[in-house]
Amino acid sequence: MRKNICLLGICLLLGAGSLFAQQNEQYKNADPKELVKRTDLTEQRLSGIQRYFEYELKDAQKGKEMLELILQKYPKGETARLTAYHKVTQVKALPEFIKASENFLQEFPYNEWKKGSRRQEFIYYSIHRELGSAYMSARNFDKLVAFCTPLNFKTENEIYRWNIMRAFVFRLVGYDTLATVSTALIDELVKKVDDRSYEEAGVFNPEQAAANAREQLDNELNTHISLLYALKRYAKAKDYFSYLSEKGAFGSADLNRIHLDILRQTGDNDAMLPFLENCAKANAMTAGMTDTLKMLFTEKNKTPGAFDTYLASLKSGKEAEELKAYVKEHLTNQEYVPFALEDPSGKLVRSSDWGDKIVVLDFWATWCKPCISAFPGMQMLVDKYASDPGVAIYMVGTMQNGNYKQKSEGYVKQEGYRFNLLHDGINKSSGSQDAVFRTFVPFFNSSAIPRKVILKDGVMRYTAEGYSGSPSKLVDELSYAIELLKAEK
Repeated sequence: MRKNICLLGICLLLGAGSLFAQQNEQYKNADPKELVKRTDLTEQRLSGIQRYFEYELKDAQKGKEMLELILQKYPKGETARLTAYHKVTQVKALPEFIKASENFLQEFPYNEWKKGSRRQEFIYYSIHRELGSAYMSARNFDKLVAFCTPLNFKTENEIYRWNIMRAFVFRLVGYDTLATVSTALIDELVKKVDDRSYEEAGVFNPEQAAANAREQLDNELNTHISLLYALKRYAKAKDYFSYLSEKGAFGSADLNRIHLDILRQTGDNDAMLPFLENCAKANAMTAGMTDTLKMLFTEKNKTPGAFDTYLASLKSGKEAEELKAYVKEHLTNQEYVPFALEDPSGKLVRSSDWGDKIVVLDFWATWCKPCISAFPGMQMLVDKYASDPGVAIYMVGTMQNGNYKQKSEGYVKQEGYRFNLLHDGINKSSGSQDAVFRTFVPFFNSSAIPRKVILKDGVMRYTAEGYSGSPSKLVDELSYAIELLKAEK
């Protein structure tokens, strides 16, 4: 199927090229000076003929002459704009690039372009995105803010995502300074979110464009709130939660954890219980949030077992069924190659010793952000089955380099996780630390991590890739898989 699509695409391109040549063949021997004088040929048509001269006929001199004539006739036209844009892209040094980009925008003003046909949008999107990054790199923060004000949501969002989010995560700019810039830009994004700038035929219809814009705003608000939280500006951070979409307001466990602490810090205790109930409904809870919810619930109801029933009642029945369907879809029945992995003490842990025990393996690496993000959920799972002799959970460090044992053990110890840690072995054929993981890869058709695997009786019974972002959802997923396997006769 894919091969047929590729062949169809090639045929369409060849057909388009052939049609292009046929349309322009009548001008093969024409004089460029006479062509430019004609009133029946638009700038776009003349540009097509120019490309025909240069690329189809391979007549560089005629192509160059035609281009110069078009630029003389339409000094502010599309051909001139594209030519000027190409010159800007050739500039490498930061100060010169900023100057060249600013000159381009003066020569071909963005506001003037918006009044016209809006062709060549990619030029302004690219220029604005690159110039925004250049201002950030040069620490021209006032220029960056002023520059972003007239831009549409789509373009400014990309500038924010690439520059403010990166600066926050990697501490590229002092947080106080960054918060000033972030506040100015995020306030603009809030105003522009419904400007329909993501609408594009064949890409996003109006509904899809609106949903995408809201999702992007949620992401940037997450960064901004986290930045203000890091600065302990709790009251200011709290104000921005109101701009999140319904999904964004409770869908991220990390943001929910921050939100809960902000409610504490601002003394808004009455809002904590309803907020946590909404988080539970979204199944986006950390262990600490669950503990807080339990504390608030048991202040009024101390009946044994009542909290578990209450918590289960909060979760969406639809989401629970979807999660169960996901788990069942990822059940498998594959025999695997027996293996042995080393624990931190140097002792070998052999899969052949597990027998009918249900064993969860989490393949991870210190460089893998989703792997690390899933650790709170894995700790919740470890705690849940700590007293169950029929279940074992191992965190298997894989695909690392250098002193990988020290990296894995150091990170787990530093963060205070109580894991049964194992180290993947060195692959003799490649020298990489992925000997065991590689034996499973053919079953996955993917080498990505994090990767959860559940084994029983010498067979891989469940596997899933990635992390949803919710510790509580991860626990529910793996718990359901474990309980299904425990129920087997």
